[in-house]
Amino acid sequence: MLLLRSAFRGIAVVFGILLAFVVVVAGASEATCNTRSCNGQGEETVLVQRMVKRHEASDAVVGRPVGIRPGDLAMPPPSPLEGQLAPPVKATSAAAAVAGARTFTLVKMSDKATSMGAICLDGTPGAFYISPSPSEHQHKKEWVIHLQGGGWCYDGPTCYNRSAFLGGSSSYAVPTQTAAGLGLDGQMSDNCTVNPTFCNFNLVMAWYCDGASFAGNKEDPVVYTDPKGVKHNLWFRGRRILEAILDTLVEEYGLGNASRVLLGGDSAGGMAAYLHANYIEKKLLTARMRSRDLTGPMDYRVAPNSGFFLYHNSVEMKQVFQMQITYLYYMSNVTITDNRCLDRYSNHQLEHLCMFPQHVYPHINAPTFVLNSALDLYQAANILSAEPISGFPNWENSQVSFFSNYNASAVPGWINCTGGMADITGCSKANIAAMNGYMDTFERTIVSTAAFNKSGNGAFIYGCFNHNAELNSLDWGLYTVDGVVMRDAVAQWWDSPAQSAGLHTHVERGRYKYPATVKDANPTCNSWLDGLR
Repeated sequence: MLLLRSAFRGIAVVFGILLAFVVVVAGASEATCNTRSCNGQGEETVLVQRMVKRHEASDAVVGRPVGIRPGDLAMPPPSPLEGQLAPPVKATSAAAAVAGARTFTLVKMSDKATSMGAICLDGTPGAFYISPSPSEHQHKKEWVIHLQGGGWCYDGPTCYNRSAFLGGSSSYAVPTQTAAGLGLDGQMSDNCTVNPTFCNFNLVMAWYCDGASFAGNKEDPVVYTDPKGVKHNLWFRGRRILEAILDTLVEEYGLGNASRVLLGGDSAGGMAAYLHANYIEKKLLTARMRSRDLTGPMDYRVAPNSGFFLYHNSVEMKQVFQMQITYLYYMSNVTITDNRCLDRYSNHQLEHLCMFPQHVYPHINAPTFVLNSALDLYQAANILSAEPISGFPNWENSQVSFFSNYNASAVPGWINCTGGMADITGCSKANIAAMNGYMDTFERTIVSTAAFNKSGNGAFIYGCFNHNAELNSLDWGLYTVDGVVMRDAVAQWWDSPAQSAGLHTHVERGRYKYPATVKDANPTCNSWLDGLR
């Protein structure tokens, strides 16, 4: 029963929200290796040795974050709108309603799969969906680029299993979709009542299929031998897919002429937005310099959704999530460029720390708005209360996959709190204390960085026990901090010039009691299960 409940949480949370597609199974594409690339699996042993050694050094550099009291943030008490959807703020972009749902068209980049190697885990071409700005509106040069999320895979078996599903292949992507069909609501909605600021922009969703936050960049495939002795190539080319998407948008859709661009992403895609923010800005500025249609400087900003995953031990003081991400970093040859985090850690052979947003966020050049729960549901299950996968990295057991949710919520005493269909009302006193501590650490980690107070930046850190609330129309227009609804906080930041970060910073101060209710931290919170009932 414990495994089933954990598995459901894995599917419902990681993929139910992130990958809410209406899909047609077009058949899985299995790449088999050739004689040149099937050269054994000896590298995993080296990776494990490097990973253990570097994590021993990581603790000395990162240290244990120091918790803070809610009062340390020195902000006025909130005045939330209890249980009501706030009327939308009047967006200065003057968005108007569009009749009917917009169509998102799939673009499979077969040419760049060949020329650039921009392919998914299973070898199928990288892809993206695009919905151009409606012709009747003046937003042709305004863009939202959203990097799709959907968790990660961490070793040979888990990545092989992923390659046969949505998160590792473009085979399942249908030619046309609606925003709702792609799980794009809230901040990515094309409904102007829900999303008045961005609804009429050019909307792009990058299809996520490398399992490494669009960062894998390995020339040769990782070869996995399944229990039947069949060898399978796994291609970690997410960074090339990202580059190919940007090139295609510039060459064929006019992105090089953009006047305003918002980079976003959810969950693992939100992490990707942090990792690649500077790289994408550099690509766009270069394209704009070559453009013949220059009407002024480009306004480029970053607003990742639920992507600020902490470098944090489990409640048992085990490095579960850190070890998984670190192994993925080296296995997939994660490539992050144009961020000074690498300058700080590469000399100590700790470059894997730059996979964690808390280390790259301080070095993002563009105005950045952090959207995240301080008590993120995914982090509570997969970081705080996860147990190590037995024998990880395990190259023999193909049964351990994202369907089993990587031992999330497996720490004794946590299944009724963060596992399966549980919500915060099932948490014990010890669970609540640990989660309040996680909220303290999360906020301290962000607030203590120089980036938090950087001019032009902002944040909306809510306390609701949820994940990806930013892509839920109810939560997007409901969650309130400092008397400001999440949707309006983003709109006010977007429609303002670079200002003091304090003008656009909203951080939750509430915490949970025992026995807990979903509204303890903030009366505008709801249950994550509301979207499934």
